[in-house]
Amino acid sequence: MVTRTIEINDTLDEIIESAKTDLKEMVFEYLNDNPDLDESPDLYNDLDYDGRFHELVDTAVPIYTTEINDLFYLYGSVFERAFEDAGIGDKDDQSWPMGWKPAAIYCYIEQDLSEWYEENKEDLFDEWKLNHSEETPE
Repeated sequence: MVTRTIEINDTLDEIIESAKTDLKEMVFEYLNDNPDLDESPDLYNDLDYDGRFHELVDTAVPIYTTEINDLFYLYGSVFERAFEDAGIGDKDDQSWPMGWKPAAIYCYIEQDLSEWYEENKEDLFDEWKLNHSEETPE
């Protein structure tokens, strides 16, 4: 019997945190371009109107097979559930260019960011207002 020890790099938290930072920057940029808003922008109707949110998520998905496989070893069931919940295809569908695994990671990241944004959008809007409010002379 041969015993082997392998190392798996768990990069999911880093990926998610980086994507949240990018989303926060996207929100502030949108608000800077639309300073007359009196409420936080909607994620899909406003921020993703031109596809920028989906581009952000797409950019967050790992491209290297090793990283994809490592993440699937650790989080395969949650990625699979996210893919199934998204209803965008079948795992056996051969039309996925790199297989369904990157699409499943995409679905997971997109769902995680969507939930995070909905939970934090008012705080982000308040932070932006606070940092961009005009000072009134005394």
